[in-house]
Amino acid sequence: GKILVQRKGSIMGRSSIAMLASVLLVALAWIPVTHSSALVGKDRDFYEVLGVSQNADNAEIKKAFRKLSIKNHPDKGGDKAVFQQIQRAYEVLSNEETRMVYDHAGAEGVDQHEKSQNQPASPFDAFFGGGGNRGVNRGPDARVDMQVSLEDMYNGNEVAMSIKRRTVCRNCKGRGQWKLEHCRDCGECPPEIKMVQQQVAPGFVVQQQQQVASEHRCKNEPKELKMTVEKGAPDGTEVRFKGASEQSPGQVPGDVIVSLKQKENSTFKRKGKDLHMTMDISLKEALTGFTRTVKQLDGRDVEIQETGVTGPYSTITKKGEGMPVHGVPSETGNLKIQMKVKFPKTLTPEQAKTINEMFA
Repeated sequence: GKILVQRKGSIMGRSSIAMLASVLLVALAWIPVTHSSALVGKDRDFYEVLGVSQNADNAEIKKAFRKLSIKNHPDKGGDKAVFQQIQRAYEVLSNEETRMVYDHAGAEGVDQHEKSQNQPASPFDAFFGGGGNRGVNRGPDARVDMQVSLEDMYNGNEVAMSIKRRTVCRNCKGRGQWKLEHCRDCGECPPEIKMVQQQVAPGFVVQQQQQVASEHRCKNEPKELKMTVEKGAPDGTEVRFKGASEQSPGQVPGDVIVSLKQKENSTFKRKGKDLHMTMDISLKEALTGFTRTVKQLDGRDVEIQETGVTGPYSTITKKGEGMPVHGVPSETGNLKIQMKVKFPKTLTPEQAKTINEMFA
């Protein structure tokens, strides 16, 4: 607000000037000032910066970055510090390796990884130790099954499943951080195994593993796993998600391995690249021929025709109507149909006489 100063007399004493200066300083202290650092926030989550979820794919991240970079570009009046943080968030999250490091160890872990001079084979070696895979404390892999329809394996499809896993809360290391808003939903992490030096005798020091309480915080979070079922994919096909398993402080997370298990189909049975089914026909159709249609897995009607006599349990083969060959979808197996002839339970005397005359 405005500060009004009323002069009494033509000359102000030194004490009055000093008092006025003090009043002005106090008033200025109450005037709100917006700093770019306040808008940016040193520890802001990179996903929050881009306004995307932790399960966002590369396309969503790229789309969010483009929108924000145009809106906040300094040439269009945007704040330079905000723009730089948007760039940094995109730089980290658009790269599979640095995103994996960030998801587990936060911005600090990414900085350590990028400063590493040895270029370790694993993105986690830079701050978990080890060259190549030696010395790396790696968590176990997790295996899960996903039921997939035969239609999806025939046509190919995009499928997804959700798993629940433990994650390490970013930027929550140390008791001083635990009360911060983004750490309040986090709980205890598993104890950590650390190497400590212990003197066993004068002049003799050995290194031993010791279990210590973790300074980090953890929580259980859902993670969506998106995968492609390829045409002709075999039953039991495995899809690996690197670093997607449960997290523990100081440990490289293992992989999640999803095994695609084929659901039972009410019409077809799959045997290798061929499809098998049974078809019931009447005695009349078995003797005089028939025309039927079968609904294929892609929705087409496949015509099954027989003009001669069809023996019980004989097989009709429709070439090219089986499963696509995995890796070579232009090649397909065959559809094999086993015929089941439905005989009448009884015959009237007249029917029996007619049949005897026919086959005399």
